[in-house]
Amino acid sequence: GSWGDVSQRKGTHDFYNQAGLEVFTWQGRDQTIVLMGDAHMRPQDAELAAAAARKSLAQVLDQAAGLPQGYILPPAPDTVSGADAFDICSTTAFPDRGVALGQRGKGPYSPVFNEILLDAPVPGLGPGLGALPRSRSEVGTFIGLAGTMDTRYLEGGFVPTENQGGWISGLDIGFRAGLGLEGTMGDAGDGLVFGQLGLRADTASTNNAEDTALENLGGSLSAAIPARGGLSARIRMPFYLIPGDLLLLSPMYLFDRERYMQMAVTAANGGLFSLEQGWATRYGRFQFILGREIGATMFGTLGNDQLAAPSSPPGGAGRVVDYKSIYLDLPILEYRPYRAFSSNQSSSVIFQLFGGADIPYDDSVSYPPDAQPISLDTVYSLGLRMVFDWRYYY
Repeated sequence: GSWGDVSQRKGTHDFYNQAGLEVFTWQGRDQTIVLMGDAHMRPQDAELAAAAARKSLAQVLDQAAGLPQGYILPPAPDTVSGADAFDICSTTAFPDRGVALGQRGKGPYSPVFNEILLDAPVPGLGPGLGALPRSRSEVGTFIGLAGTMDTRYLEGGFVPTENQGGWISGLDIGFRAGLGLEGTMGDAGDGLVFGQLGLRADTASTNNAEDTALENLGGSLSAAIPARGGLSARIRMPFYLIPGDLLLLSPMYLFDRERYMQMAVTAANGGLFSLEQGWATRYGRFQFILGREIGATMFGTLGNDQLAAPSSPPGGAGRVVDYKSIYLDLPILEYRPYRAFSSNQSSSVIFQLFGGADIPYDDSVSYPPDAQPISLDTVYSLGLRMVFDWRYYY
């Protein structure tokens, strides 16, 4: 994982850590060994790494104590005097520091390097012929499609007198674009950020309009909330303490980049109190996600939505009400039983428990013309959705 873009380096690193890599050392080219890495390290892997670290520390301590080593180390003119900023996780080549690394074992510092490196694995080839197969990690920008089916239970209808509960089902398809960090955070973290635009269609509710001439007709005409469609939007991002705080504090990145990055990492790992960390099990991954994601559907934007309401005063055939509404949904709990990633594409099936609020506005009575106006209520709901999420990573 020492060359390629971030996704290739991370993916290759993770793949060979888990699957193992056959290598040979500089000193033992006549025999090979298989190495595992990170959480997959075995005792023999740790022993090989510990031997090199032990020798390196012994060299430093012996030099500091003035103990003879059988060789003389001349001063390196480019050696830094303070803490070195060298980062093994982000570099693709070792700095020379004036010690003539490329002298093939004949430089003035070769005895020091030989003690450590002869038992170290020989690195793989760089880009080109003979290079090891590469893997990608689920890291970086992506575009994708998301298809959703859901069912939710309503406490009633928009008309204040409609208190009978009912059910509504819906379909949503949307285009997504965002940033995926699953490949770096592990199963417990969630650094997913995306925005989505799409279309949504709802069935008619199973509860009927009350005290109108339509209540006994059946079908969509008599429903408390008839079938409708609208434009949908969705956004998801982690938060540090309260939803949206990373977005509100984004100017902080210009003045205190390190602090802002620390907050972003904490947010991706479940927030300040780690309440929203993922829980991976043999049956899938569970996560409490309240506040990380919100969806909105603008009903009435693609057509004229209408519903039936009782007459005022009572006793008439009823009123026909034109209205629009904004339906907001907040996912609460997420369960992901399936997820696959291959090269630069991922797919997953997700179930979400969510709460919603359907907020009416711009309502007016269209029939009869002289009827009294009506004030519609917000409809609250609780539901379950299934999402198929497909992404293409760049």
